[in-house]
Amino acid sequence: MRMLDYRVQATTAVEADIGFLVPHAGPLFTYGRNAPPGAQPENTRFEPRRVLIADARSSAPLTLGANAVTFGRWPTVVRDFADEADLRKRYYAEAAEIIRAELQAERVLVFDHNVRRGEALPIQPEHYAEARPVLHAHVDYTSTSAPMRLQRELDLMAAHQEYRRLVQVNLWRPLRAPLRDAPLAVCDGASVESGQLRRVELRYPDRVGEIYYLEYAPQQRWYYAPDMGVEEAWLFKNYDSAAAPCQPGLAPHSAFYDPRWKRVTPRESIEVRAFALFG
Repeated sequence: MRMLDYRVQATTAVEADIGFLVPHAGPLFTYGRNAPPGAQPENTRFEPRRVLIADARSSAPLTLGANAVTFGRWPTVVRDFADEADLRKRYYAEAAEIIRAELQAERVLVFDHNVRRGEALPIQPEHYAEARPVLHAHVDYTSTSAPMRLQRELDLMAAHQEYRRLVQVNLWRPLRAPLRDAPLAVCDGASVESGQLRRVELRYPDRVGEIYYLEYAPQQRWYYAPDMGVEEAWLFKNYDSAAAPCQPGLAPHSAFYDPRWKRVTPRESIEVRAFALFG
């Protein structure tokens, strides 16, 4: 029998597959959307690994400072997430206040969002913000692409901001409950070594970004929230300019299929991305 490598309550932990990057020599790249006709094939490959995923509610509290991730109850007044104009006006402001309070930031800039829908639900192809759950471990930004994205957003706003610290965070919540279809698993940033993260060029039709994919290591610690409700959310860091070598600045994450559930309500979730700035 495989030994569990960290303490959890056995009744609430789950073992499930998460996709990890297959080690590859040389530069890596993938496409942010569908590859254009005749394009060079992307060279990233993933392999499923069975990992233990602990219940965040039954474990010691995760914090942004110690683990690069926290889980909490943050009710939302927004009820119609299909109204994108209202979502950008009301939910962006709501998310910004949650992030500002948690990080004690001077300013928070929410700059985009993704809606993820389970396989049983249709995707509207004209809405790039709609997509399927991502089933491999990744971090949305790198130490290069996070500052570049902030500068792009400030240029679009014709704004200039001096800051001593920049943190890129995601606020993630389900829109249907209880969440059992492709729930989110988040890795404790303190259990990830820098050599396990690989920079991957992310190619779009109009620009090039960069993302981290995660290679598997047995000491990595994963968490989820069983039967997560719409009043609950994950808040995790993808980049922190002030993170010291011994402090976690990011938390890899991935959706997974819980093998205990055979019939589930299709997932709908929303993830907003934001920059927290400190003067």
